[in-house]
Amino acid sequence: MSTALMLASAAAETVKEAKELEVNGALKVVKLFEINGTEFWLTESVIIQWIVILILLAVILILTHNMKVVPETKRQAAAEMLVEFVRDTVHGTMGSKYNAYVPYIMTLLCYIMISNLMGLLGLRNPTADVSVTGTLAIITFFLVQYNRAKTGKFKGYFKSFIEPLPFMLPFNIIGEFANPLALALRLFGNMTAGMVIGGLIYFALGNFALVIPAVTSLYFDIFSAVMQAYIFIMLTMSYISSAECD
Repeated sequence: MSTALMLASAAAETVKEAKELEVNGALKVVKLFEINGTEFWLTESVIIQWIVILILLAVILILTHNMKVVPETKRQAAAEMLVEFVRDTVHGTMGSKYNAYVPYIMTLLCYIMISNLMGLLGLRNPTADVSVTGTLAIITFFLVQYNRAKTGKFKGYFKSFIEPLPFMLPFNIIGEFANPLALALRLFGNMTAGMVIGGLIYFALGNFALVIPAVTSLYFDIFSAVMQAYIFIMLTMSYISSAECD
């Protein structure tokens, strides 16, 4: 009987503590200035993105240090493998004529992937902030419009909005804005869900949070983080190349 009472007491305590669990967005860290009652803050997401940039810079300097025409180190070989992987992905998805997009796609892949992995350092993933994923999606939106205007010129650009029939104009316009919106919310939703689920598991297990959270971390913090970065660049390349006008 005493064991049952202890279990019931523990369950009641867990329910009581569960009411105190909160899930908040990015923290406001430093107030920059205020205009007409509107406050502008330096948020947690911005600061962590600076850390991501520094990590990327350090990796680039390490991988590209003292490079040779013929690779002599595993470091240079790894750098060349990454470049070849992204280049082949761009050529396979968009075509070799889009070779100029290789540096951007590589930067996007590395930036999102490292941002997604910041949870391993005990930091909040910047991509769990919709303002971050929304900004990346807006860049994709403008690249889509640029490619459509570049390949179709003035006439082809506007003609693409009324194809296959003129009454499709409002639907095509909605589709143009729906794509970046879906792109932003997909990455934001997946990373936020992983962060929340991981937090709930740690919270629920309490002092017993050892094996199970470690296993779930392999998926939410590593596998899902890398996969979501890859999906983002694949959709970005698909949107850009499909906007090409004949």
